[in-house]
Amino acid sequence: MVEGTGVASDNAEDEETKKQRIAQAVARCEAPIHPDFLVAKTPATSSDAQCSSEPPTKKQKPNRGMNKNKERRENVAAMKKVAALQLCPRLAYLNECDGSLGEPRCSQNHDREAFAETKLPNIADECPVLEALGVCPAGLNCRFSGHVLDGKNVDKCGVALSPNCSWHQKIPHIGVVPGEKNIFSEDLRISLRKKTYDFSRAEDLAKAWDRWHSQRPKDAAENDERYSLPTDSARFLGPLVEKERRRIDLRNKSILAPLTTVGNLPFRRLCVGLGCEVTVGEMALSLSIVDGLQSELALLRRHESEKCFGVQIAGGDVAVMSKAAQFIDERVDCDFVDINCGCPLDEVHRRGAGSRLMAKAAHLEGIVRCMSGVLKTKALTLKMRTAHMEDNKVKDFNGRYAHNLVPKLEGWGVSALVLHGRTARQRYTKLADWDYIKECSSRRRCQTPFIGCGDAMNWEEVEQHCAMHGVDSVMVGRGALIKPWLFTEIKEKRHWDISASERLDLIRDFSRYGLEHWGADSRGVETTRRFLLEWLSFTCRYVPIGLLEVQEAKINWRPRPYVGRNDLETKLASTNSKDWVEITEMMLGKVPDGFSFVPKHKSNAYQAEGMQVKAEDEGAAG
Repeated sequence: MVEGTGVASDNAEDEETKKQRIAQAVARCEAPIHPDFLVAKTPATSSDAQCSSEPPTKKQKPNRGMNKNKERRENVAAMKKVAALQLCPRLAYLNECDGSLGEPRCSQNHDREAFAETKLPNIADECPVLEALGVCPAGLNCRFSGHVLDGKNVDKCGVALSPNCSWHQKIPHIGVVPGEKNIFSEDLRISLRKKTYDFSRAEDLAKAWDRWHSQRPKDAAENDERYSLPTDSARFLGPLVEKERRRIDLRNKSILAPLTTVGNLPFRRLCVGLGCEVTVGEMALSLSIVDGLQSELALLRRHESEKCFGVQIAGGDVAVMSKAAQFIDERVDCDFVDINCGCPLDEVHRRGAGSRLMAKAAHLEGIVRCMSGVLKTKALTLKMRTAHMEDNKVKDFNGRYAHNLVPKLEGWGVSALVLHGRTARQRYTKLADWDYIKECSSRRRCQTPFIGCGDAMNWEEVEQHCAMHGVDSVMVGRGALIKPWLFTEIKEKRHWDISASERLDLIRDFSRYGLEHWGADSRGVETTRRFLLEWLSFTCRYVPIGLLEVQEAKINWRPRPYVGRNDLETKLASTNSKDWVEITEMMLGKVPDGFSFVPKHKSNAYQAEGMQVKAEDEGAAG
């Protein structure tokens, strides 16, 4: 039911009344939606109060951070059950398996008849991976049709695959994807796990730093040249060689922030297609990289469409961060390495990493100096917040101290700086402080590229920040999750009133990219679905411009219940995870038995009704 016509059209009210109504809505952090699309108000409920604005009032219990893993156990169990029913991946791909060692690994499940009885129905007649690559490495396990002939997996020409075929040489197994880089061999991973990889260059540098730092007087002045010279001439480095390191120019570029979980390769690929110029991978833990953990090494992957790509690593140990930097310098195809100095999660803080590193100046200096010294071919950047937590000893700027770190970081060897205009304690309960970002920018002693981050939601804001707040570029995070076509708007300097069908096409593109990346078997389909659902938990917050009475939407605006211009637009705006699941079923078929979804990241703004949806309860089982 849509509200009545008392204020439903521009003809029914004068211009002044309309302006007041819009101003009142904005003051409440409410999206000024045209009254024709608003749903009639109902008596306020507790959930309505939680969804009213950002930040929540003191009486409301904050809903922030990350949901616990235990809340997603049922989904994990369902995925394991689906994966357990699959055929041996070698048999499924190459049509034969002798059980020997090698890739793809044999799972010992060679019973084709039992597999045929338990296999889930095909999702569609055409396999998107076969169409994109010419062959589907998922083979007989694939959830799509089009490449099984006489019970055998065939390529696009209808030729059955075998261990000696050219496809096996080009794509050894389902984990190798043409167009993706930084795929590491098993031998390399073993050398990391068994501690046989030669890290002597990083180890020598870290030891030299420890000696040099231990000899530095505790009362040494910050401007003492003996202890404040740039990394290239710092005493502990010893004799210098000609620098080979590439410089990085991030000025006037559209940059996608490193986003945990949702900033995966398929999403970055989607953003690049929409105009993003610089991408950064998901945060990877340095210790897990050095230990050769496969799941962490996968975060370093790069798609060939990412023309300027950086990897972000987190850690609090000088030696381990130096080793990770050496490994990336020698083995990873990327343009720059970014130090995570801004993650607000307690789990990361316990490792001495993330924003906590800002409060540990000696560790931060050692990490930056040693990483800068060990990197020969990559630039070093650093992303931080205004502070880890406000320091009572700092009288100015409400206890924030990033402005003191900026000139030091330049001297220690950072090639570019990114500043998120919040402290770790704030999370997203207040808007980013761009005036303080401007203050930090003014503290630079060199022309180090300085990038601001926080709340950018439209192209005018990006241009305003670059013109007024002393930044060379703006990094986009949540704004890209909510509307990845923001990069198109920035590039073309226009507001895009994107239609529901165009948004659905983007969802379809993400699904196709996900199936290419994770595979088109049952496990790959459900992995793609999970990450698609994580993205939908953000993009549902987008309010179409055509429904707003002003074009420059703000990231902290929250809408009253409304209907879209068609049923699909209404469904895309739903904050009910049941509707998100139904959207994924348009692309990826029915969810398996036991499936449930709880977003990894909580939100202060939304408490979605029915946040956890069980397939057996909702009739969504496949």
